[in-house]
Amino acid sequence: MLIVSSKFLKGNYMRKVQLLFSILLSIIFLLVGCVPRLVQNENPPSKIDSEETIYPTEVIPTATQNPLSTEPQQEAQETAMPIIETLQPENNMFTYALDQKKIDQFCLEAPQIHILTPLFLGDYYMATVLEQRNLSSVSTVDATISLLHPTEFPNGHPGGWVEIAYPWYTYGISELPSGLGDWNLHLVNLKDGTNTIIGNRELYNSTALHTYISLQSNTLYLSASTFDGFEILTSRLYAIDLATKKSTLIIDSQDKDTFMSFISASNGYIVIENDPPKSDVGRYLTLFDLSTNTWRDLPQTYPASVPSMEYPYIVWKNNNRFETPTSLTIFNIETGESIVREVVGTFSFDLSISSGYVITEASTGKDPSRNSVVMYSLENGDTYAIQIGINEVSANGAYIDNGNVIWAFTTIANADNYSSYICKLPLEEVFSNSVEGIEVLH
Repeated sequence: MLIVSSKFLKGNYMRKVQLLFSILLSIIFLLVGCVPRLVQNENPPSKIDSEETIYPTEVIPTATQNPLSTEPQQEAQETAMPIIETLQPENNMFTYALDQKKIDQFCLEAPQIHILTPLFLGDYYMATVLEQRNLSSVSTVDATISLLHPTEFPNGHPGGWVEIAYPWYTYGISELPSGLGDWNLHLVNLKDGTNTIIGNRELYNSTALHTYISLQSNTLYLSASTFDGFEILTSRLYAIDLATKKSTLIIDSQDKDTFMSFISASNGYIVIENDPPKSDVGRYLTLFDLSTNTWRDLPQTYPASVPSMEYPYIVWKNNNRFETPTSLTIFNIETGESIVREVVGTFSFDLSISSGYVITEASTGKDPSRNSVVMYSLENGDTYAIQIGINEVSANGAYIDNGNVIWAFTTIANADNYSSYICKLPLEEVFSNSVEGIEVLH
């Protein structure tokens, strides 16, 4: 690995880029929720023609109830498991150069707008357009932008919660960009075009800032917490059946020192981030097994935050929530083994698992802006950095769909003349045309 050190990066140019980058990152934190997670995708209908609101059914006030099982429930208990923690092994590292010619081939350009978290839906991408404060469709042919989901609140804003598990996807609408006002969580069925509001502030008595989701093929998991100042009043986790829209309480936390925030579910497990309301320091993770209603240990150091799960793997960053990740832990539920890996690059964004890779955006090479999509293979440990061949850009929303890496990036050098790009790059193209080594800016 080469380390670049330059007086040029410490001057006015560096401060200018970092300021622009910080402003854009702040906007992303306010408006964007989770990175899209794709299970299966087909061409959707182009029109959503009905909408209804589903209220939660009566919940079962217990921390042990499993809504997905018809077997008698057993008392939940803390269950230890064998854990083997190892340091990061030696891995191969590669760089793919996305130069201007390849940008023209694999990316769509949309001038004078900021696009965030593009979600591939066949003939178009669903994406957040900051200037229009709405969820839009972006044509995969010519980048034509059309209003897809209008906000139902006066001066409303996209509220994140964008996840997909075909034929379903979710999105949120917030009354205020801060997430402190009213909000609606929508569930869309791509087969029949129905659009149902399955959560809001009234139903779950929580603000958008303290509501988190994880979408699976037949169930939506939702955590919601309420407060009196810094005092935790409630912290609960619900399972919503996508077919019936029935909401059932599965965990009612009795731990008043922390509340449940980020969640990620896969194959009958839910990993949960537990947050103290007065501090960013004491965050830690717990793993709940729905099939046995038991808790399982995780090989974590403290703090640990922002977990992502794709069975049998769980990944999290070994930092506080709002810190740039410097290392990550990959844990295998089946084997009990964990690996701690250094995060490549600087200005790295939060990590997620996508189709067998841990994926994030970061700064690598000589450009101090977030100019790369970095992928860590769960199978063999290899690392790939897709470096964007345009200076002063900010990449976001990276994930893998059917053998393609999809993400957006925006040029940030000029506040009056800028563009966003949506890229869909085949993994085979990355593997076949990468060179050995990653030059990393420190």
